[in-house]
Amino acid sequence: MRKRNKVVSLLLAGCMAAGLLAGCGSSGETQVATADNATAASTSTAASDSAAPETAGEVDGQINLRATSFGNNFDVQDMGWRWMMAECYEGLMRDVADENGDRFEYAGAESMDVSDDGLVYTFHLRKDAKWSDGQPVTAADYEYGWKRLLNPEYGYSYSFFLFNVAGAEEYYNGQGSADEIGIKAVDDYTFEVTLKVADPTFQSKLVATPLYPTRQDVAEAAGDQWGKDWTKCVYNGPFAMTNLVEDNSMTWVKNDQYWDKDNVKLNQVNWYCVAENATAATMFDNGQLDVFDAAGDYIAKYDKEVEAGNMQTMTTEYPGTMVLCYEQSEGGKSGLMKNVNIRKAISYSINREEMVSAVYGRYTAAYGFVSPAITLDGTSYRKQAPETMKDEYDEYAGDSDKLKELFQKGLDELGITEKPEDITITLLSYGSSTENQLEREYLQQSISQNLGVTVDLNTVGDYQMFANERDNKNYDVFVSGWFSDYNDPLDFMNIMKTGVYDSYGLYSNSEYDSLVDSLTGENDNAKRLEIYQKLEDLLITQDCGIAPLYYSDKHYYYQNWVKDFYTSSFGASQELYRASVQK
Repeated sequence: MRKRNKVVSLLLAGCMAAGLLAGCGSSGETQVATADNATAASTSTAASDSAAPETAGEVDGQINLRATSFGNNFDVQDMGWRWMMAECYEGLMRDVADENGDRFEYAGAESMDVSDDGLVYTFHLRKDAKWSDGQPVTAADYEYGWKRLLNPEYGYSYSFFLFNVAGAEEYYNGQGSADEIGIKAVDDYTFEVTLKVADPTFQSKLVATPLYPTRQDVAEAAGDQWGKDWTKCVYNGPFAMTNLVEDNSMTWVKNDQYWDKDNVKLNQVNWYCVAENATAATMFDNGQLDVFDAAGDYIAKYDKEVEAGNMQTMTTEYPGTMVLCYEQSEGGKSGLMKNVNIRKAISYSINREEMVSAVYGRYTAAYGFVSPAITLDGTSYRKQAPETMKDEYDEYAGDSDKLKELFQKGLDELGITEKPEDITITLLSYGSSTENQLEREYLQQSISQNLGVTVDLNTVGDYQMFANERDNKNYDVFVSGWFSDYNDPLDFMNIMKTGVYDSYGLYSNSEYDSLVDSLTGENDNAKRLEIYQKLEDLLITQDCGIAPLYYSDKHYYYQNWVKDFYTSSFGASQELYRASVQK
């Protein structure tokens, strides 16, 4: 549920003077990167060396936002930069958010026809859609983008999104050709997709960035720099990138070729890379940032400012769940993680309620995998499916003697004669922010004190190092999360199927896999709910394949001069399509 508290603006006397930020010429003119003028754009918008804006205060038509990190990933078929791609690009449909929640609206398509058997989808594209270099967006761009997603040479992780399209999985597995895939441009503005079986989740996927169009001529001209060099990109969304200094700052401007440009109110979006909450909060207090996603003590602080009318706030659920993962293929560094009672003892030693309060100052303790933001048949899945882990968790929570007995039971089942105090469990993590440090220290203390074991912290510097350690199985446990790409519980359940993802501790259960497979072609939501409940109970309660920690949310504060700022659950994480800044 989206909760919005929009307080009447009380603009203080003597507002800070408006000024242009780094990256903008004094004339206010900026070039949009296209296939033809990329070099000029790169040089005409040189950024300052610092991530912080040079001037404070609000500027009409410009918004200053914070990102904790950004690199160089501009390939729409890769989901890595969903929060950016959904604003600079656009697919067939857009996830639009307001006070009433999320809804899907036509974007690149004007209408859609579905055959009576639910297999053939025909999209009628809008004829006024253009790329930022003025070229039309056509059905051929969708056909190329979708088939590129399936091309095994590129190895896109989201290829499975289209495996229910006729011929798609066969092509991906090298058993068919691209011409045999049920994806085709009937003409310039008619795009047709044929499925193997009717799929109730298909329309939910249409807002996901891997299903955005891609210009074949531009992508092929970029070669191995496609998705790495922003100057070689063209855009079909509300905004277009004009500058990027990696892990420092990024600038977008309004795309004057966008079909709905008259309703895009912002002229410029300035992103600043600020890892620490304390630094970002200071910038927000000084008016250098227009929006702040708060946590911890900042929530109490800014709630008082909202009550005083000095800013606005918005809180909304977000379809993400953070979990503790175990190395289950070989048992981890300790060799213990194959045992379900060991895994349960570790999970139940963590007080979720205390953790979300003490470490984050926000979020909701989780005892299931599927986020409350996910709906089934129009109602939150969590309201229909009880968190079955909670009953067993309550039997052990806070009772270190019972937790140690459960842990010892696991040791006995494994034939381990070592005493708990002689056992070391390795927690893998990365990140240097205060929240990162508090998280791993809390987990270390909880597991160690409740089970009597030593918890060793294997803390590395960045995500790539973390991924290397994870893939080399140099851990027992680590914290990860899943943020759903479409609005159906299946997106959570599917990632734990054997072989779909290897980055969640390598859980594998043939019964679980069969239950996931049984959902194919099942269109009865009552039956789907029953299967989802069985899956979640098997994964979380019976097998403890992963241990849920908390459900994610968005908790934003923003300046009074910001209007119509929202977040969406399955598109852009910060929705700027209708936002404005007014002095």
